[in-house]
Amino acid sequence: MKILPLLLIPALSISGAEKITYQNHIFPILEQSCLNCHNPDKMKGDLDLSSYPAVLAGGSGGKVVIPGDGASSKLYSVTCGLEEPEMPPKGDPIDRESSDLLRAWIDGGLLESKNSTAKKLTRPKFDLTIDPNAGKPNGPPPMPPALLAEPNFLSKGPGLVKAMASSPWAPLLAFTGQKQILLYHSETFRFLGSLPFSKGQPEDLTFHPSGKYLLACGGIAGRSGQVQIWDITSGKELLVAGREFDSILASALSPDLTRIALGGPSRLLKIWNTSANKESAAIKKHSDWITAMAASPNGKFFASGDRNGGIHVWDPDGNEVHSLRSHSEGITDLAFRSDSKLLASTGDDGQLIIWSIKSGSAIKKINAHNGGATSLHYHRDGRIITGGRDRSVKVFKANFNQEKSFSNLPEIVTAVSLSQSGKQVFASTYNGQVLAYDFSNNKTPLTTLDSNPPPLQERLRSLKEQLANQTQQVLQMSSAFEKQSSDLLEIQTRIQATRNALQHNEKQLQAINAQQKKEKQRLREIQTEKKALVQPFNLARKTKTTTAQKVKNLEKKIRLSPKDDKGKKQLTTQLTQTKKERNQAEAKENKLVEQRHKLEKERNKLKASSQLNNQRRLEISELIQSGRKSLKELEGKLPSQQKQLAHPKKKLQKEKNLEQKLKAEITYWEKMTP
Repeated sequence: MKILPLLLIPALSISGAEKITYQNHIFPILEQSCLNCHNPDKMKGDLDLSSYPAVLAGGSGGKVVIPGDGASSKLYSVTCGLEEPEMPPKGDPIDRESSDLLRAWIDGGLLESKNSTAKKLTRPKFDLTIDPNAGKPNGPPPMPPALLAEPNFLSKGPGLVKAMASSPWAPLLAFTGQKQILLYHSETFRFLGSLPFSKGQPEDLTFHPSGKYLLACGGIAGRSGQVQIWDITSGKELLVAGREFDSILASALSPDLTRIALGGPSRLLKIWNTSANKESAAIKKHSDWITAMAASPNGKFFASGDRNGGIHVWDPDGNEVHSLRSHSEGITDLAFRSDSKLLASTGDDGQLIIWSIKSGSAIKKINAHNGGATSLHYHRDGRIITGGRDRSVKVFKANFNQEKSFSNLPEIVTAVSLSQSGKQVFASTYNGQVLAYDFSNNKTPLTTLDSNPPPLQERLRSLKEQLANQTQQVLQMSSAFEKQSSDLLEIQTRIQATRNALQHNEKQLQAINAQQKKEKQRLREIQTEKKALVQPFNLARKTKTTTAQKVKNLEKKIRLSPKDDKGKKQLTTQLTQTKKERNQAEAKENKLVEQRHKLEKERNKLKASSQLNNQRRLEISELIQSGRKSLKELEGKLPSQQKQLAHPKKKLQKEKNLEQKLKAEITYWEKMTP
């Protein structure tokens, strides 16, 4: 097996900043290895490589260099063994370093000298956009009827899945089984039934562009081969064609259903007329077994590939349109883009090559899989999916940039497909497994489709056992989940109770603080009022003392004055007035004393209340502090409890969904029971 040159240029004996030119770098390589045959005197293939203009001119086979695209340039591909004839035909081959230098020169724009200007890509641009709904048939997507739920053939174990195809418009996947074609729903992954392949083993299969018809070919090696066509919507066989004396390895059906192209070990491309049900052409062009076949959706072309790396494009009558050469090893798969403008090919050399049907030239070469690319599928939205011997599946966008890679599959990939929605990726491996992936997750398969499905009753028995185990598991998980939920509810209840108590205590504390504020204000007012009583009280007391002394003095004067004293009456009147003043002063003093006692009593009561409120305030503050601490601890536990519960909840729901799915499957298959 040849070791293909890497895309990256290894370290060369020139400066990274130095321009690679024809004069300084490329001519010495050509002079040493190529000019013996490609000079102005010999010009084998009408190609002269002895001068810069002659290199650009090319030869009888066309241009040998495409500026800016070394990978697609013939001068590079034949010198590194990617395309035949390998050059030079005699003598030592061009070494790896020189070959990579040739490619770097072409990629750099074909500079003649250091002062030259790089040439731009001159080959035509291709419109890589595509309408994914172009050609969609009217009516509902073509799906099979309720086919007999029993497989048509039972074997001891799964066999090699050699081919796989997805309906372009319906959620339907078909792949080869033992003497049968197995049909699965590409979204629910339910087994829908099987179509019998009457003689030998199926080797290849493909859907008609409408999705209504399915074509399969195969047979018995060295003995017989045939092609079968089914109507998917009825499950009925429409045609058996071919009648070969060896297994048919590849076939394709024209969109108008009038022709079948087929091939195999005979190396002959055969065109089968379906209306007459007989062979209309047998073309000897391939140099080895025909291993791949494809029909263009527009009905204008067949493409065939062989074990020697050759690809030929034909018109519907078998007239050759193009001979495509770039693969260095056998062709493993072919597929047209849905608009028929491009053809994709994979080979044992690991390459994925995209060809222009208009020009018959390669427009893109991708080293897709180390060790060999085994299969491909061209989706109607322009994406390409490939599988390889490196146990990987790769998806390329419509612009040929890699979009996703599914790696580390259990075995070599034998067939690949992408569902009509583009959301499911399917890959079969050498051990007979058919893996289904969600396009968004390239790590773990969603499920494995059975390539050797058991009889219906055995499936039902297995499903019922699975359901019993699943139900028991759901019950156990539900019990554990309820216990965890109860623990979480207890924490949530305690948190709410703590919050309520904390809110109540905070309100009480606010009320106490407000009351204490009022009490302090009243105590200040009492103090002010008491101070205001001092002066009137002292004045009343002084007045009382003064008037009391005056009463004594007047009484004494009245006693000592003669009875007939004319001034005695005046003294008596004065005494009466003074007593009155004394009594008024005494009354006012008593009233002020009473007021002071009343204020003192209120002050004492306020102080007692303040002491009590201080004690209550301290107690409630401690309760609030304790409550806040407790709430913080409880709320700290809550996220972890919720997080611990979230995973079991999702897992329980997943198990419940699986339980319901098993119930639905049992109901479905019980209805299918004869």
